[in-house]
Amino acid sequence: MSIISIVSVLGVAIGVAVLCIVMSVMGGFEHELRSKVLGANSHILVRSISGALLDWEQQIKTIEAVPGVESVAPYAYAQALIRTERAASGVLVRGIRSDDAAAKQVASYLPKDAQVQELLSEQKGDSGSDLPPIIIGAELSRTLSLYPGSLVTLLSPAVSSSPFGLIPRTKRFIVSAIYRSGLSEYEASVAYASLKDTQTFFQLGNGVTGLEVRVKNLQRAKEISEDIFKTLGGANSGLFVQPWSETNQQLWEAIQLEKRVYFLVLLLIIVMASFSIITTLVMIVIEKRRDIATLMMMGASPSFVSKVFRTQGAIIGLSGVILGLLLGVTGCWALKAYGFPLNEKVFQMSTVPVRVEPWSFAVVGIVAFIICYAATLYPAWRASRIRPAELLRS
Repeated sequence: MSIISIVSVLGVAIGVAVLCIVMSVMGGFEHELRSKVLGANSHILVRSISGALLDWEQQIKTIEAVPGVESVAPYAYAQALIRTERAASGVLVRGIRSDDAAAKQVASYLPKDAQVQELLSEQKGDSGSDLPPIIIGAELSRTLSLYPGSLVTLLSPAVSSSPFGLIPRTKRFIVSAIYRSGLSEYEASVAYASLKDTQTFFQLGNGVTGLEVRVKNLQRAKEISEDIFKTLGGANSGLFVQPWSETNQQLWEAIQLEKRVYFLVLLLIIVMASFSIITTLVMIVIEKRRDIATLMMMGASPSFVSKVFRTQGAIIGLSGVILGLLLGVTGCWALKAYGFPLNEKVFQMSTVPVRVEPWSFAVVGIVAFIICYAATLYPAWRASRIRPAELLRS
């Protein structure tokens, strides 16, 4: 019986440890992806329904007064075609100011000695003329074989009329730097230029596409976005405010669904381990039925006998849960310390990310203990149904 009990404890412990490690890895992937996506975007976007935002200076002051707002910055972006002598690719040109939070985020994607303010200033091309700079992603640079100092041509989808018909608006830019964010999709499709050059090229005048707001507490972004919307005048303002959770809502919902599915599937390991607890207690009931009958003859009630076996099963389950949690913490620490290598081209990270969340461990431990305790109910009920007179007579 002791060997079977040890096996039961180990079965529960392995199931709990595997579930904790997998949930920590999933949480690590979600955290890394969220930090990279939010690094390339803002926490809250404020845009105009009708088009360009014109009175954005006054609106920045209004939004900065909302509690929880950390910074507000204007931005401009539009689709364009970036072309070299040999190839072309669609790109989203994002105009930023060199002293805003977005520029600081771009600076984190560049080498340590790079200065965004200098990279967004006009630079001289091979012909000696001043050209507006553009910062492109590593994936786009590989696709078009570009490097710092390369000259590219941007073509706007907006066309203008001429004696020769409709022609697209074009402008020469010089590649000032190449950023690496860890997200190949962004590196292949997003380029950064100064806000002034973007406004000029896309003929926005003094207007901007919108305002990007960064908040102090990321989890309160939705509440703060509602406060910003009310402060700006609500539905009558002609603006819409969108928090980060709605910007990529399908992505976050897919990640949450995947985590729930993994949790339920791996929970079956603990359910399987609980069957060993049932087997152990049933065998103990069969082996100790004469002792149970004797106790009942001495005055033990059926509820007392049932409680004895429930307590024994609970101890086995609790021991397995505690051991599993310790193994889970140890496994997560080992993954963090030594790492599990990944293909950076596929996962945009070198090792498996691990994020230990105490609430996740607590949920796993509580659910596992409930399953183990539920496994004791049938053996305990069977023990309480023993008839002492019939057993002792035989």
